[in-house]
Amino acid sequence: MKKRNGFGITKSLIVSLNIAVVVALAFSLLANQIPPSVSTLFAVFGLLYPVILIVNVLFIIFWILFRSKLFVISLLVVLFGLSNLLQNVQISFPKSDQVPDHAIHLISYNVERFGLSVSEERFRSTRENVLQFLKDENPGIICLQEYHGKGKTLYEPLQEIKKELGAISYYYESYFNPRYQQLTGLVIFSKYRAVGMGKLKFDGSRTFGISTDFIIHGDTVRVYNIHLSSIQLKPADIDFVVNPGQDKEEMRSHALKIYSKLSEAFKLREQQMLFLVDKIKNSPYPILLAGDFNDTPSSFVYNKVTNLLEDTFVEKGTGIGRTYAGELPLLRIDFIMKSKLFNTQNYRRHKLNFSDHFPVSAYLDFPIED
Repeated sequence: MKKRNGFGITKSLIVSLNIAVVVALAFSLLANQIPPSVSTLFAVFGLLYPVILIVNVLFIIFWILFRSKLFVISLLVVLFGLSNLLQNVQISFPKSDQVPDHAIHLISYNVERFGLSVSEERFRSTRENVLQFLKDENPGIICLQEYHGKGKTLYEPLQEIKKELGAISYYYESYFNPRYQQLTGLVIFSKYRAVGMGKLKFDGSRTFGISTDFIIHGDTVRVYNIHLSSIQLKPADIDFVVNPGQDKEEMRSHALKIYSKLSEAFKLREQQMLFLVDKIKNSPYPILLAGDFNDTPSSFVYNKVTNLLEDTFVEKGTGIGRTYAGELPLLRIDFIMKSKLFNTQNYRRHKLNFSDHFPVSAYLDFPIED
């Protein structure tokens, strides 16, 4: 009898834990529907969707192994969020690397200021390695976030890089006004002729996007390079998330500070996204959009943008496609999106360790008349 009672208590605890993670999964599925301006709680759960999903899958396996029908608790919610699952995880079969000669090759890469925060030596070596990678890949369009340059002639390095990459045009905008002979911002390099340029910025926000109109195969294509608001987590914050402390009051205080940073960033990204969506809707040209969203496929931001554009990873990617290379796991926050007019021929995440992001690339077949 005692053993049976002990087992009953243990089973009740496991069931309670299962229900808790099912509720967490349901909250994460609501993240792409509820604006952060209404509640940021769901947005936080959405950020954790891959981890919560994995825990629920483990519960399904656990109950099946014990031949219990309780596996249905997690399974129903996982199936309910199937569309969200397919935006986060892709199972692709091996495909040919051959693409049409006229396909547009685009690379997006957050270069983290070429590692300047570590040292001057890291900056020089990382810059050289990144440029070599870009030359080897030889894309037609390059979108860089957190590009950094310095010196008395701030724009001379951009001209040098343009020449080194064999580009015929570039467009750069600083996040903030350049100062102390240094600048950090967004840049688009291209082998196509540029015929128009613009930036995305409103009061209360730094410059978070730039656009360039290119003539490609006789038609005009608008390319956006986007970097939405970051959470501004410091190394100590990330270390706390990965290895939380033991003191309960300290944990509570630090957790509230992190939640506050998350809330501010979610709300600002919502504003930036709404500004961007308006630009997309009013664009007279087909669009290619690339950049660092600082948000996942489970987010409100992603959902609103993909109502208008298609995610190349969903079409040709594999696995979870993690693009954040830092300590926080399973985050795909860098995207290449496109108007329906384009066909995605190939998508790739390049596992390079030159930044806290991995670069992503895609080949896009732009229909041309014979």
